[in-house]
Amino acid sequence: MNLVSHPSITLRQVLHFVVAAESGTMSEAARRLHMAPSAISMSIAELERIVGAQLCIKRKAKGLTLTSTGIVVFRQARQLLDLADDITSLSKRDRVDIRGPLKVGCYMPLGPTIIPPMLSDFATQCPHVEVDFVEGYHEDLQERLLNGSIDAAFLYDMDVSPALKTAPLLSVDPFILLPEDHPLREAQVVTLKDVAADPLIFFDAPPISTRVLDMYRTAGLTPDIRHRSRSYATVRSLVAGGRGVAVLFQQPMLDAPYEELRVILKPVSEPRANGGAQATVSLAWARSMRLNARAQAWVDVAVERFRSDGDKPLD
Repeated sequence: MNLVSHPSITLRQVLHFVVAAESGTMSEAARRLHMAPSAISMSIAELERIVGAQLCIKRKAKGLTLTSTGIVVFRQARQLLDLADDITSLSKRDRVDIRGPLKVGCYMPLGPTIIPPMLSDFATQCPHVEVDFVEGYHEDLQERLLNGSIDAAFLYDMDVSPALKTAPLLSVDPFILLPEDHPLREAQVVTLKDVAADPLIFFDAPPISTRVLDMYRTAGLTPDIRHRSRSYATVRSLVAGGRGVAVLFQQPMLDAPYEELRVILKPVSEPRANGGAQATVSLAWARSMRLNARAQAWVDVAVERFRSDGDKPLD
């Protein structure tokens, strides 16, 4: 099936089909497009007539499900819309005219510090783009990028698939999280050896968990892992309860008010072997998929928002 071979197909029909497929229901597509559900349904029905095959099945309980032909047409329809966006949005000054949906991802712990300022800045520059985001972990986000279910994702630039391109945005340093009554609460900086006797509350989500274990290994230490969690909030709560200490990565200028959580955040003072203990937050997207105007604008705004002078250029 090739949509280009059907000149009678309109971009409006293609848009209605794509938004309906991404929304999951006709009612949600109607809300996003500010149209009546019946009008979208008629538009998709006309597209099905031209293509000569049913593209989706509508069930009340399960919403809208694409047929096998619908899946193929959906991929081509997205490409057509992306090309149309490229034609109508050829320069940076045209961001205000970019329209349509954009779905992005973010590594779970980075969400509170990355997503709010990005949504604010992006809404100012691209007010007609409807952004939806999902939070996940490293492997999940990479899989979503490669299967095309999200356009771009914020993640740590470690163990990234070669099938992805990345734009480095900012560097983050490791910190040791202590309970508020810890003997080292007055120290300016803390080393891993200083807390070697303390049980570790381990944030167990690659690639950050791998980086933390590498730090212990470089320092010649073996951590005494008492608890594991994939939630920053749970890790902080366990530290606040006196169950141990934690090693986390966080952006200093966007730190949460840890003092209100009965914990203390201390910079880690460790030898910077093998490139150092810093981690790089990047924006990633699939090499095999050409960025549409909406996704390209998201990348550009992210670089402008987070990257400091002197950082390396896009790869």
